[in-house]
Amino acid sequence: MIARIQQALLGAQLLISALLAAWFVHSTLLTLVPAVLLALIIPFMVQSALIGAECLIAWWVRDEPGPQTASTGDWVRAWWKESMAAWRTFNFAQPLLGHLPVLRPGTAHDATAVPVLLVHGFFCNRALWRPMARALAARGHAVEAIDLEPAFGSIDAYTAQIEAAVAALKARTGAARVALVCHSMGGLAVRAWLRTGTRAPVCKVITLGTPHQGTVLAALGHGRNVRQMRRDSRWLKQLAMDESALALGPHHTPEYLVIRTWQDNIVAPQSPQTLPQATIRSFRGLGHVGLVYDQAVCNTVLQALQLPESAFRPQK
Repeated sequence: MIARIQQALLGAQLLISALLAAWFVHSTLLTLVPAVLLALIIPFMVQSALIGAECLIAWWVRDEPGPQTASTGDWVRAWWKESMAAWRTFNFAQPLLGHLPVLRPGTAHDATAVPVLLVHGFFCNRALWRPMARALAARGHAVEAIDLEPAFGSIDAYTAQIEAAVAALKARTGAARVALVCHSMGGLAVRAWLRTGTRAPVCKVITLGTPHQGTVLAALGHGRNVRQMRRDSRWLKQLAMDESALALGPHHTPEYLVIRTWQDNIVAPQSPQTLPQATIRSFRGLGHVGLVYDQAVCNTVLQALQLPESAFRPQK
C-alpha cells in the first residue's frame, strides 16, 4: 500500500515538474534544458524546506541544551543528509523497489551468525532496508524484511505480521531465536509484539530513531499509529506498564540497543528516548531517516549482532 501511495505522489510530482517546465519555456523565461532542470529541482527544494521546518521544531523542543544538541553545524549537517536520505527513500527506493525482496532470493548465510528481521517505521516499506540488508548479508546474517500494514492503523495490528515473519525466519534458518533491527515506529511495533509474552524467540532488539517515549511531531501527522506515538499518549503509557508486568514474570527479556541521533527531525525531544536497562548509543549530525543509511550506525549494528552461537541456536 505504501509503495502505491508513494508511486502516486511521485507521479504527481513529475506531472507538476513537467507543467512547470512547459510554463517556463512558454513564458520564455528559460530555454528547454534549464527549464527542465529547475522544474526537477523545485520538488527537492520544497522537501528540503519541510525537513528544515521539522529540524527547527525539534531544535525548539530539545530538553537538554548543550554541545550534543545545540551545535548549529550538527543541525545543518543533519538537515542536508536528511534531505538527501528522504529524497532517496521516498522518491526512488520505496515507490520503485518496494515490491522486491531486500536481497536476492537464495542469498547464502552463515549458520554461526544470528538471523535478523528488519522492521521499518511509519509511511515506509521494506525497500528502506536495502543497504543495511546487504551489509548484514555480507557478514553472513540471514535477513528478512517485512511490510507493516495497514499503513495508518493501530501499531497493535502489526504484531501478527511480526510473529509470522519471526516464525518463518526461524524455520528457514533452524535458529531458536533471532535478532530484530527496527527503525522508528518499527521499534514500537516489536515492543507491542513482545508484550504478548512471546519473548523466547528473540535474543536482541536494536532500534534506530524509535520514539520510545513519544514525539511532539506526531501531533502533525495522520493515522491511529501516529496518535499512539504522541508524547504521553495513553497507548505508550499502557505499553510501558505491560512491559513492567512482564519483567516480573518468567519470560525471557531480549537485550535492547537504542540508537538515536541528537538531531532527529521527527522524534523529539531526544533525551527521553530510552528504555530501562537498554544500552544507548547516540550520534550527532544525522536526521531520522539518515540513521538507516549512515555507515557508522551500520557498523554499530553489525558489532552489536556479533553474538555467540549459543545465544540463538538450539541447545543440543
